[in-house]
Amino acid sequence: MIQVEIILLTNNIVLPFQQLKQDYQLDFIELNKLFATKSLAEHGLGFLINVYEVQDSNNFTNLKLLKKIIFDTGGPNLTFIHNSDLRGYQFYNTDILILSHWHYDHSGGLLKILERIEKEVPVICHESATFERFFRRERNLKIEDLEGKSREEILPLLSSSKIVNQEPIDLKKIKTLNGQVQFTRDIYEILNLDGLKITVSGEIPRIHIEEDFNNFFSLQENILRIDNILDDKFMMIEFDENIVLLNGCCHSGLMNTLDYIKNYSDKPISHIIGGFHMARASEKRIRATIDYLNTLDLFNNTLYLFPIHCSGERFIKMVNDISSSGIKAFNTSVGTTFNF
Repeated sequence: MIQVEIILLTNNIVLPFQQLKQDYQLDFIELNKLFATKSLAEHGLGFLINVYEVQDSNNFTNLKLLKKIIFDTGGPNLTFIHNSDLRGYQFYNTDILILSHWHYDHSGGLLKILERIEKEVPVICHESATFERFFRRERNLKIEDLEGKSREEILPLLSSSKIVNQEPIDLKKIKTLNGQVQFTRDIYEILNLDGLKITVSGEIPRIHIEEDFNNFFSLQENILRIDNILDDKFMMIEFDENIVLLNGCCHSGLMNTLDYIKNYSDKPISHIIGGFHMARASEKRIRATIDYLNTLDLFNNTLYLFPIHCSGERFIKMVNDISSSGIKAFNTSVGTTFNF
């Protein structure tokens, strides 16, 4: 028997008194109140994933670790490290590290984590990580104020913090820490066992017009261009009968993401955990997404959504108010563990 343990180590909230398991009979969730009390939250996301072989079905403490995966590393405040240390989690035997995309709130702990891994480890990401990226912090800035400009032309905006930047991935530094960066645009297989397959998505086609955006920029060939965040990745945990989806930020949009999965597998999705990028979405887009979710074939008549980090409370409320009774959405505290 295989068990997949997904531990949420970085998220925007800490809720020591959250009792999803007891209040909603979610037997796949655990939350230790003491650990949550000592934990820190930040705007970021990071998961530690352990894949075990259960050697005795009557004793779930008798486990053999088959694969240790880190999916995103939290933000620059290093809460991923802090919250891991509270629980005594070790990184030295990490098998692979996945970056959903090269944004500061998902890559902030990367170098410090690599310092603790005592062997060469693959770091899977996309070549878009080599771009310097820019984020608007002044709402009055227009697209034409940035698009097509050189870096020198936008220096006044940087110095006044009307925009902020993120440096490209430091390949040399990562290499000195035994990280082996692998850029990929295609689907990447992490594990393939009898009854379990774990893959990371490739580039996700953008089909649904409601999910288009133009508010991110990157420096490409010395010119600022709209950044479509093509490095947006998700992790797909595929069991015999269902799929558990683990998102980073879902910049591609949830509908585009689910379309991508449909082209890969006809198994129903039972759980979606991670960022949905709905915090600033219009009501029209949220309703379109909920309508889409209502068309899905549900595994055991239920789809569990855990929209965290960049998802927004409004999205969660609207899902629970107007979706079908089989779709349920919950925000979750740092320290939550999902077991499948």
